[in-house]
Amino acid sequence: MGKAVLHVHSTFSDGMCTVDEILDELEFNSDVDIVGLADHDDCRSYAAACDWKNRHPESRIRPIWGSEVTAFGFTHVLAYKMQGPFPTVTPKKFQALRRTVEELNDQGCYVVVPHVDAPMVGVTRSRLNRIASKMPIFGYELRTPYFPPEATLPELQALGDRHDLAALGGSDSHFVEDLYRVILHFPGDSIADFERSWHERTVVPAAGDQGPRKTLRSHLRQQHRSLVGHPSEQVRSWMHQRLDRRDNEPEPVPVR
Repeated sequence: MGKAVLHVHSTFSDGMCTVDEILDELEFNSDVDIVGLADHDDCRSYAAACDWKNRHPESRIRPIWGSEVTAFGFTHVLAYKMQGPFPTVTPKKFQALRRTVEELNDQGCYVVVPHVDAPMVGVTRSRLNRIASKMPIFGYELRTPYFPPEATLPELQALGDRHDLAALGGSDSHFVEDLYRVILHFPGDSIADFERSWHERTVVPAAGDQGPRKTLRSHLRQQHRSLVGHPSEQVRSWMHQRLDRRDNEPEPVPVR
Protein backbone atom coordinates (compact mmCIF):
# COMPACT_ATOMS: atom_id res chain seq x y z
CA MET A 1 0.00 0.00 0.00
CA GLY A 2 1.23 3.46 -0.88
CA LYS A 3 1.01 6.49 1.40
CA ALA A 4 0.27 10.12 0.61
CA VAL A 5 0.03 13.41 2.45
CA LEU A 6 -2.14 16.20 1.05
CA HIS A 7 -2.95 19.81 1.88
CA VAL A 8 0.62 20.83 2.68
CA HIS A 9 1.58 24.53 2.76
CA SER A 10 5.03 25.88 1.94
CA THR A 11 6.58 29.31 2.33
CA PHE A 12 5.07 30.32 -1.01
CA SER A 13 1.93 31.04 1.02
CA ASP A 14 1.87 30.82 4.80
CA GLY A 15 3.72 27.62 5.57
CA MET A 16 6.81 27.70 7.72
CA CYS A 17 8.99 25.42 5.55
CA THR A 18 10.36 25.70 2.06
CA VAL A 19 9.45 23.10 -0.54
CA ASP A 20 12.96 21.66 -0.27
CA GLU A 21 12.65 21.31 3.50
CA ILE A 22 9.28 19.56 3.18
CA LEU A 23 10.53 17.11 0.56
CA ASP A 24 13.77 16.44 2.44
CA GLU A 25 11.73 15.59 5.53
CA LEU A 26 9.47 13.22 3.60
CA GLU A 27 12.39 11.59 1.80
CA PHE A 28 14.60 10.91 4.79
CA ASN A 29 12.15 10.52 7.69
CA SER A 30 9.03 8.85 6.27
CA ASP A 31 7.71 6.16 3.95
CA VAL A 32 5.35 8.57 2.15
CA ASP A 33 5.20 8.22 -1.65
CA ILE A 34 2.98 11.13 -2.77
CA VAL A 35 2.77 14.73 -1.54
CA GLY A 36 0.17 17.30 -2.58
CA LEU A 37 1.40 20.86 -2.03
CA ALA A 38 -1.54 23.26 -1.81
CA ASP A 39 -0.49 26.80 -0.99
CA HIS A 40 -3.09 29.54 -0.55
CA ASP A 41 -3.96 31.10 -3.92
CA ASP A 42 -0.58 30.09 -5.29
CA CYS A 43 0.78 27.15 -7.27
CA ARG A 44 4.48 27.92 -7.57
CA SER A 45 5.33 25.14 -5.12
CA TYR A 46 4.79 22.50 -7.80
CA ALA A 47 7.57 23.91 -10.01
CA ALA A 48 9.83 24.06 -6.96
CA ALA A 49 8.96 20.44 -6.15
CA CYS A 50 9.78 19.38 -9.71
CA ASP A 51 13.12 21.16 -9.40
CA TRP A 52 13.82 19.21 -6.19
CA LYS A 53 12.81 15.99 -7.94
CA ASN A 54 15.22 16.72 -10.80
CA ARG A 55 17.99 17.10 -8.22
CA HIS A 56 16.94 13.84 -6.51
CA PRO A 57 16.06 11.55 -9.45
CA GLU A 58 16.27 8.38 -7.32
CA SER A 59 13.75 9.62 -4.77
CA ARG A 60 10.48 7.70 -4.36
CA ILE A 61 8.67 10.99 -3.54
CA ARG A 62 6.28 12.15 -6.25
CA PRO A 63 4.73 15.63 -5.97
CA ILE A 64 1.32 16.47 -7.39
CA TRP A 65 0.09 19.91 -8.38
CA GLY A 66 -2.21 21.63 -5.90
CA SER A 67 -3.57 24.90 -4.59
CA GLU A 68 -6.02 26.10 -1.96
CA VAL A 69 -8.15 28.81 -3.55
CA THR A 70 -10.09 31.44 -1.61
CA ALA A 71 -13.62 31.99 -2.91
CA PHE A 72 -16.13 34.67 -1.93
CA GLY A 73 -16.65 34.99 1.82
CA PHE A 74 -13.19 33.48 2.51
CA THR A 75 -14.49 29.99 1.71
CA HIS A 76 -11.63 27.65 0.74
CA VAL A 77 -11.57 25.00 -1.98
CA LEU A 78 -8.71 22.66 -2.80
CA ALA A 79 -7.59 21.80 -6.32
CA TYR A 80 -5.30 18.94 -7.33
CA LYS A 81 -4.03 17.88 -10.75
CA MET A 82 -2.06 14.71 -11.37
CA GLN A 83 -1.44 14.81 -15.13
CA GLY A 84 -0.09 17.68 -17.23
CA PRO A 85 -0.34 20.26 -18.54
CA PHE A 86 -0.32 22.01 -15.19
CA PRO A 87 -1.77 25.46 -14.49
CA THR A 88 0.69 28.25 -13.81
CA VAL A 89 -1.93 30.53 -12.22
CA THR A 90 -4.93 29.96 -10.00
CA PRO A 91 -8.41 31.54 -10.26
CA LYS A 92 -8.81 35.02 -8.84
CA LYS A 93 -9.51 35.29 -5.14
CA PHE A 94 -12.99 36.06 -3.81
CA GLN A 95 -14.94 34.95 -6.85
CA ALA A 96 -18.29 33.25 -6.40
CA LEU A 97 -17.78 29.66 -5.26
CA ARG A 98 -19.50 28.26 -8.36
CA ARG A 99 -17.23 30.24 -10.69
CA THR A 100 -14.11 29.19 -8.78
CA VAL A 101 -15.12 25.52 -8.94
CA GLU A 102 -15.96 25.72 -12.64
CA GLU A 103 -12.68 27.47 -13.51
CA LEU A 104 -10.71 24.81 -11.66
CA ASN A 105 -12.59 22.08 -13.51
CA ASP A 106 -11.87 23.85 -16.79
CA GLN A 107 -8.18 23.60 -15.85
CA GLY A 108 -8.60 19.85 -15.42
CA CYS A 109 -8.35 19.89 -11.63
CA TYR A 110 -10.00 17.68 -9.06
CA VAL A 111 -11.95 20.03 -6.77
CA VAL A 112 -11.97 18.94 -3.13
CA VAL A 113 -13.82 20.65 -0.27
CA PRO A 114 -11.41 21.04 2.66
CA HIS A 115 -12.11 21.17 6.42
CA VAL A 116 -15.90 21.17 5.89
CA ASP A 117 -16.71 22.18 9.48
CA ALA A 118 -14.02 24.83 9.95
CA PRO A 119 -15.39 28.22 11.09
CA MET A 120 -15.64 30.84 8.33
CA VAL A 121 -13.35 29.14 5.80
CA GLY A 122 -15.27 25.85 5.68
CA VAL A 123 -18.20 25.23 3.35
CA THR A 124 -20.27 23.71 6.22
CA ARG A 125 -22.20 20.47 5.95
CA SER A 126 -25.53 22.06 5.15
CA ARG A 127 -24.08 24.04 2.25
CA LEU A 128 -22.10 21.04 0.98
CA ASN A 129 -25.35 19.07 0.96
CA ARG A 130 -26.96 21.81 -1.17
CA ILE A 131 -24.17 22.36 -3.69
CA ALA A 132 -22.65 18.89 -4.14
CA SER A 133 -25.14 17.91 -6.83
CA LYS A 134 -25.03 21.35 -8.51
CA MET A 135 -21.30 21.93 -8.88
CA PRO A 136 -18.51 19.73 -10.29
CA ILE A 137 -17.01 18.82 -6.91
CA PHE A 138 -15.03 15.57 -6.82
CA GLY A 139 -14.32 15.01 -3.14
CA TYR A 140 -14.11 16.34 0.38
CA GLU A 141 -11.82 16.07 3.39
CA LEU A 142 -13.32 13.49 5.70
CA ARG A 143 -10.32 13.64 8.02
CA THR A 144 -8.47 16.77 9.10
CA PRO A 145 -6.43 17.46 12.25
CA TYR A 146 -8.91 20.00 13.57
CA PHE A 147 -12.46 19.35 12.34
CA PRO A 148 -14.76 17.50 12.78
CA PRO A 149 -14.95 15.64 16.11
CA GLU A 150 -14.30 11.92 15.67
CA ALA A 151 -17.81 11.01 16.79
CA THR A 152 -19.36 12.92 13.88
CA LEU A 153 -17.26 11.33 11.12
CA PRO A 154 -19.92 8.72 10.20
CA GLU A 155 -22.47 11.50 9.66
CA LEU A 156 -20.05 13.45 7.45
CA GLN A 157 -19.14 10.33 5.50
CA ALA A 158 -22.83 9.54 4.96
CA LEU A 159 -23.26 13.02 3.47
CA GLY A 160 -20.33 12.44 1.13
CA ASP A 161 -21.59 8.99 0.14
CA ARG A 162 -25.02 10.44 -0.63
CA HIS A 163 -23.44 12.67 -3.27
CA ASP A 164 -20.81 10.15 -4.42
CA LEU A 165 -17.92 12.35 -3.26
CA ALA A 166 -14.48 10.84 -2.75
CA ALA A 167 -13.62 10.75 0.96
CA LEU A 168 -10.13 12.18 1.33
CA GLY A 169 -8.19 13.95 4.05
CA GLY A 170 -5.40 16.42 4.60
CA SER A 171 -3.00 17.56 7.27
CA ASP A 172 -3.49 21.27 6.48
CA SER A 173 0.16 21.39 7.43
CA HIS A 174 1.79 24.79 7.91
CA PHE A 175 4.66 23.27 9.91
CA VAL A 176 6.89 20.31 9.14
CA GLU A 177 5.80 18.83 12.48
CA ASP A 178 2.23 18.51 11.13
CA LEU A 179 3.00 16.70 7.88
CA TYR A 180 1.86 13.29 9.09
CA ARG A 181 -1.30 14.20 10.98
CA VAL A 182 -3.46 12.68 8.23
CA ILE A 183 -2.20 9.88 5.96
CA LEU A 184 -3.95 8.59 2.85
CA HIS A 185 -3.43 4.89 2.08
CA PHE A 186 -3.92 3.60 -1.46
CA PRO A 187 -3.14 0.48 -3.53
CA GLY A 188 0.17 0.89 -5.35
CA ASP A 189 2.71 3.67 -5.04
CA SER A 190 2.67 5.77 -8.23
CA ILE A 191 0.74 8.90 -9.16
CA ALA A 192 -1.31 6.80 -11.61
CA ASP A 193 -2.14 4.38 -8.79
CA PHE A 194 -3.07 7.25 -6.52
CA GLU A 195 -5.33 8.84 -9.13
CA ARG A 196 -7.00 5.49 -9.83
CA SER A 197 -7.70 5.03 -6.14
CA TRP A 198 -9.66 8.29 -6.14
CA HIS A 199 -11.95 7.06 -8.88
CA GLU A 200 -12.27 3.54 -7.51
CA ARG A 201 -12.80 4.88 -3.97
CA THR A 202 -10.01 2.67 -2.65
CA VAL A 203 -8.10 5.57 -1.08
CA VAL A 204 -8.45 5.56 2.71
CA PRO A 205 -7.76 8.61 4.91
CA ALA A 206 -6.49 7.76 8.37
CA ALA A 207 -5.30 9.60 11.46
CA GLY A 208 -1.53 9.79 11.56
CA ASP A 209 1.22 11.05 13.84
CA GLN A 210 0.37 14.21 15.77
CA GLY A 211 3.98 15.33 15.80
CA PRO A 212 5.76 17.48 18.41
CA ARG A 213 4.14 20.62 19.73
CA LYS A 214 5.08 23.89 18.08
CA THR A 215 6.51 26.72 20.14
CA LEU A 216 4.61 29.96 20.69
CA ARG A 217 7.28 31.72 18.67
CA SER A 218 6.62 29.40 15.72
CA HIS A 219 2.90 30.04 15.92
CA LEU A 220 3.43 33.80 16.01
CA ARG A 221 5.75 33.62 13.00
CA GLN A 222 3.15 31.63 11.08
CA GLN A 223 0.39 34.08 11.99
CA HIS A 224 2.55 37.02 10.86
CA ARG A 225 3.30 35.17 7.64
CA SER A 226 -0.40 34.41 7.10
CA LEU A 227 -1.84 37.81 8.03
CA VAL A 228 0.94 40.17 6.89
CA GLY A 229 3.62 38.54 4.74
CA HIS A 230 1.57 36.55 2.24
CA PRO A 231 -1.17 39.19 1.71
CA SER A 232 1.44 41.89 1.07
CA GLU A 233 3.17 39.64 -1.49
CA GLN A 234 -0.16 39.07 -3.23
CA VAL A 235 -0.87 42.82 -3.36
CA ARG A 236 2.57 43.48 -4.86
CA SER A 237 2.02 40.73 -7.42
CA TRP A 238 -1.40 42.13 -8.32
CA MET A 239 0.05 45.65 -8.75
CA HIS A 240 2.86 44.36 -10.98
CA GLN A 241 0.34 42.51 -13.15
CA ARG A 242 -1.79 45.63 -13.51
CA LEU A 243 1.25 47.74 -14.43
CA ASP A 244 2.45 45.13 -16.93
CA ARG A 245 -0.95 45.03 -18.61
CA ARG A 246 -1.05 48.83 -18.77
CA ASP A 247 2.45 49.04 -20.25
CA ASN A 248 1.59 46.44 -22.88
CA GLU A 249 -1.64 48.05 -23.99
CA PRO A 250 -1.40 49.46 -27.55
CA GLU A 251 -1.39 53.18 -27.98
CA PRO A 252 -4.83 54.50 -28.95
CA VAL A 253 -5.16 55.49 -32.60
CA PRO A 254 -6.10 59.16 -32.88
CA VAL A 255 -9.42 59.78 -34.57
CA ARG A 256 -9.23 62.38 -37.32
